[in-house]
Amino acid sequence: MSGGTLTDIANAVVDEYGCKQTVVADVDELIVDAIRGAVALRAVADDVLARLTAQAERVGTAKRAGMSLRELLCANGLAPAVASRLIRLGRALQVLPRLARHSRNGSVSAEHLDAVARGVEHVVRRTGESVDSEAITALEGSLVGHAVAGTAPAEIVERARAVAIDMTADNPEGSNDPDRLPPAEDSSLNEFDWRAGDDGRLRGTFELDALTGERLITALDTASRPRPEPDGSDDTRPATRRRADAFSQFLECGTRGLSPDATHAPPRTEILLTVPLESDTATTPGPAWLSWMGPVSDLSAKLLSCDARLAGVGLDLNGAPVSITAPERLFTGAARKVVLLRDRGCIKCGAPASWCDVHHIVRFADGGPTTVDNGCLLCRSCHTAVHHNGWEIVMGADRHPWLIPPATVDPRRRALPAYNRRTMRLDDPIAA
Repeated sequence: MSGGTLTDIANAVVDEYGCKQTVVADVDELIVDAIRGAVALRAVADDVLARLTAQAERVGTAKRAGMSLRELLCANGLAPAVASRLIRLGRALQVLPRLARHSRNGSVSAEHLDAVARGVEHVVRRTGESVDSEAITALEGSLVGHAVAGTAPAEIVERARAVAIDMTADNPEGSNDPDRLPPAEDSSLNEFDWRAGDDGRLRGTFELDALTGERLITALDTASRPRPEPDGSDDTRPATRRRADAFSQFLECGTRGLSPDATHAPPRTEILLTVPLESDTATTPGPAWLSWMGPVSDLSAKLLSCDARLAGVGLDLNGAPVSITAPERLFTGAARKVVLLRDRGCIKCGAPASWCDVHHIVRFADGGPTTVDNGCLLCRSCHTAVHHNGWEIVMGADRHPWLIPPATVDPRRRALPAYNRRTMRLDDPIAA
């Protein structure tokens, strides 16, 4: 349709839709035209924002305001992810003419143009000085063409990654060298990146050489095989959840720093968990904090601290540390060895003992002692289930731990023996 503002178009849609004589196809055409116009208007607005962002960076507006450019954009109403995209796009518009032209006329969305910019940047970073300006111009044209055709932004970036690998493989300086690894096996090309989402979860991307990828897939395939539930039923976790649990377990084992006898050693990697303490001036302390990922719930804080070496730090009203207490809650030495000898592995799923935390049955935070009769072995995924998903553990008079499933698993909530004693009947009583 020709002429008229977007408001006029929208009003026309409403008016005509309310008219009994209006043909539905005409209404659909008006709606689609309005959507196209709004998308084009949004693209033009993003172009203006990107150019203003580049201008602010050139003249130092954010620096004079005492903040980063990203902070300046967020302070003026943009989400962090959008701010980062506009910064990248603003820089790219200054060096990629085709990208700038399509951005100016609003023919391509900012998300697609940002994918082109990221793709070109990836190729330049990957190939370094081995690629000339003509090749970059050709790459820009190719990626812009995909963007105009509506190729998904993620696929545009993947195409750029493929181009970077091809360019590296075709480097004449190494193409005839029999000792030169092919790109698929070159670990120097590996990349691993992550970001914390606004919802507090971590998301990431990686690109690995074939051998590292093989190790990862093999390890995950082995560790993520289905395990039966405590009652013998099939594992209900989907494959993606099993792989995530296995990866979490790898991190747990890798940072544990086990000694040769697989009983106890101080962790090689320390995770700093800040837990505000109650005081006379602050009866409602704030949430616990992780150094990288920010605030976490009390449940997660208790899960993390269940088998970790902790140091309590008192904070004054300004958040400055004023005192520190020695760690006291960790199962160590003989106590840990006895728990390992008794349980043999995870009491819920049977995972190896070297994978397991020693869990306080009565939580340390609730006054539970660090003693053999108050400890049991749980792998990380089962440990999470106990803390978060309604599973309970009690110590029987036989001095072995027993599991009580949530009502969603067993409405009768019948107690189950530890995995290494699973030959007992489900109706065997807890000698309590």
